[in-house]
Amino acid sequence: MAEHAAELKDIDRKALLDAFDRLGAAAAEHDTMIDITVYGGSALMFASNFRFATGDVDIAPLGEAKPTWFDRAVAQIAADLGFKEKENWLNDAVEFHLSRLATKDDHWEYGTFPRAGEQAGLRVYVPTAEYMLALKLKAMRVLDPSKGPQERNDIQKLLQVNDVRDIESAMGILGKYFPTSAKHDDKRFLLREMFSFERKDDDAPVYPARSL
Repeated sequence: MAEHAAELKDIDRKALLDAFDRLGAAAAEHDTMIDITVYGGSALMFASNFRFATGDVDIAPLGEAKPTWFDRAVAQIAADLGFKEKENWLNDAVEFHLSRLATKDDHWEYGTFPRAGEQAGLRVYVPTAEYMLALKLKAMRVLDPSKGPQERNDIQKLLQVNDVRDIESAMGILGKYFPTSAKHDDKRFLLREMFSFERKDDDAPVYPARSL
């Protein structure tokens, strides 16, 4: 049992693309096209060049659009690929953290799955760079003992991607999607104390980028 547990793993980009291929193939077998919007670190992982792994995959809830076979397919994919989060690797609890002001234009189509095959069954979207930065600033988990370093790196890279040169510009992006959060002085304090607004041309971060 301990040996089997040791084989369970976090999700890297290759594994996530493989999982989406399998989920898309399952949907195609049922003559269905499912639209999924992916958020958080998982979106950065496969649509950027600066995040490389995640524990689970945050998606917008499918609600009534979720077919009856969907959960079974998700669980089987977790078992086949050995995901640490098991059937919970696809997590739709992110809705509370999303902006009601975000529109379809604040999302970008990443691609369809499976990547090889005549019929696609899954279409994946990610937030635009601006909306992604706003989501990260709202959460601002930079002081979390375990997630803090990764969160700081994500925000720093997204500040560069959006060409944000000062604190007020960052707060303006936050306020566009989360007006109440933009009024909190603790956001400004953390931006001032923990982030750089100097432009760095070497090893430039990219998001979003399609590389199926």
